[in-house]
Amino acid sequence: MEKNSQIKIVNVISGSNYGGAENFFERFSIALNKESDISQKVIIRKNKRRYNLLAKNGLDIEELGFNGKWDLFTKKSLKKKCDIFQPDIILTWMNRASYLISDLDDSIIKIGRLGGYYNIKNYTYCDYLIANTEDIKNFIISKGWDPKKVFCINNFVAKNEKYLPQKKKSVSEKTLLGLGRFHENKAFEIIINALPKLKDFKLILIGEGNLKNYYQYESQRLGISNKVKIIDWVEDVSKYYLLADYLICPSRIEPLGNIIIEAWSYKLPVVASNIMGPKRLIKHKINGMKFEVENVDDLISCLNEINSNRTLKKKIVENAYKDYQKKFSKDVVIKKFKELFRRLKK
Repeated sequence: MEKNSQIKIVNVISGSNYGGAENFFERFSIALNKESDISQKVIIRKNKRRYNLLAKNGLDIEELGFNGKWDLFTKKSLKKKCDIFQPDIILTWMNRASYLISDLDDSIIKIGRLGGYYNIKNYTYCDYLIANTEDIKNFIISKGWDPKKVFCINNFVAKNEKYLPQKKKSVSEKTLLGLGRFHENKAFEIIINALPKLKDFKLILIGEGNLKNYYQYESQRLGISNKVKIIDWVEDVSKYYLLADYLICPSRIEPLGNIIIEAWSYKLPVVASNIMGPKRLIKHKINGMKFEVENVDDLISCLNEINSNRTLKKKIVENAYKDYQKKFSKDVVIKKFKELFRRLKK
């Protein structure tokens, strides 16, 4: 690949230590770096774990402070790094990174990437926006953005390349899996409240956040602490996808639902609340099961139905895996990003 045919991209995120957008940024940056027609520089907020992960995968990476939208030092440093690298495109993730690009050269195509219903004023300096769901795209357009400048490209998920289908042991007790921040938006207490009426189920919760002690308290109060295992967030959750029988996504707010797509890639059936991203992703009894948000009895009913109906479960797993392959695999999504980059560069 000749050097002048490459697309030069600066890929920028502030972000927290963990989160759906942050995790996808890492996957995306690593995958993009393997494309011979892409030259990429990654700029992140200071984060030892993220830096080491990206550096280990051979990325050209630098760190800045990102101490808020009025952080002039970061703003000037970002401009200087772009002046030196001379990218065709800068791709900014979420609010903070997108607000600090006002001083960049006009020749640089500025693209903001949104995975939620953020304050659109933070994207004033972007030329184009990419949403990861059609609902978010429509939200952006409703705020006055030109539909010709707003695009939708799905996330892809981090399926472990070493994954091989494993036959689960035939045991009467089934394992439910919950993944994510221990935050009220994720509503993991809904699963905990359902467990007393789910005699043959246990729960593994993986994540971090302020509600961990509350989940432990609720488990003890309900007399089911022996059925609930809470694990701090781990880098590779593949073994838990393989161990579990069902993924439960009980969120009150969930713009996309990366964990649903990840579960599909491991052929793990999903039961999710009927809101936002999960509502769009899942077709009830076709590629998953949906229950009304915060409705414990409805969750119990869905679990009992799919667990007692092998034909239904088999159909759901097969259809969900087909959806993953068609829409959410790495190759499909990276190709769409590259096609958009080339189109905008012309």
